[in-house]
Amino acid sequence: MSYILLGDYMKIIKYLGLFLLICFTFFYTEKVVNVINNNDELMIDIKDRAINYEIEAIDAVIDNDTIIPGKYGKVVNIDKSYYNMKSSKVFNDKLLFYDIVKPNISLKDNNDKYIIGGNPKFKNVSLIYILNNNIESNINLINSINYRINIFLNYEFMLKNINMLNSLNNHDIYNYGNDGNYTEDNVIMGNNIINNRTNNRSVYCLARTRNDNTINMCSKNRMYTIIPSIDKSYSDIKSNIKNGSIIMINNIKELDVIVNYINSKGYNIVSLSELLSEEIK
Repeated sequence: MSYILLGDYMKIIKYLGLFLLICFTFFYTEKVVNVINNNDELMIDIKDRAINYEIEAIDAVIDNDTIIPGKYGKVVNIDKSYYNMKSSKVFNDKLLFYDIVKPNISLKDNNDKYIIGGNPKFKNVSLIYILNNNIESNINLINSINYRINIFLNYEFMLKNINMLNSLNNHDIYNYGNDGNYTEDNVIMGNNIINNRTNNRSVYCLARTRNDNTINMCSKNRMYTIIPSIDKSYSDIKSNIKNGSIIMINNIKELDVIVNYINSKGYNIVSLSELLSEEIK
């Protein structure tokens, strides 16, 4: 009986030794490959050049209850980039592989703050407009502009004029509740209409001034609340426009002259989704 147990014990020792030998062989082989790769001219070249292609993440800026979005960064993944290039044995920046770096402070983690502008490092601005009357004439004016306007619609007005959404496909549509008063019903129902009938997702609420109900209701529904940077007349836009401005168009008849002025100052008119995006292209 003891002989059988001893035999079994010896088999276990044998298999364990074989297993450890295999593990050591894999470990040693991997080490050898790493040493060879690290001394390869291509690997050295990638390491030397990597810093020239990396982008540092930018933290969002929080000031009490307001936020300005940050920007994701990217770093070169040395090993995957080397794998992409090793067959040609020549450095090719188009074959670089990147790892995305999230900023330490991100808009995505702070939808309980008021967004007051886009990232100031980029010369972009956005135009927003509340559409609630003079449908045909206002839509014609909006469509005459070759830029995406961000249009906020009153929920009740939207219900009565659903068919007009098709004529605004070149612009982004968002929910304005009932004249800026957001409730569980008009957020859910309004967003469903917009998400199903337009080319964008309804992810932004609009507050002309700070409003606890708005920020709480929209945050609860995973939306972001915007307060315009400029919410007055054309003359105020001329005096206050800057990188990242969110500009409220109060007089639709001024839209053409406002757009011309913005262009003359070298700003890019972009959608809210682009202005506030933290993703990198």
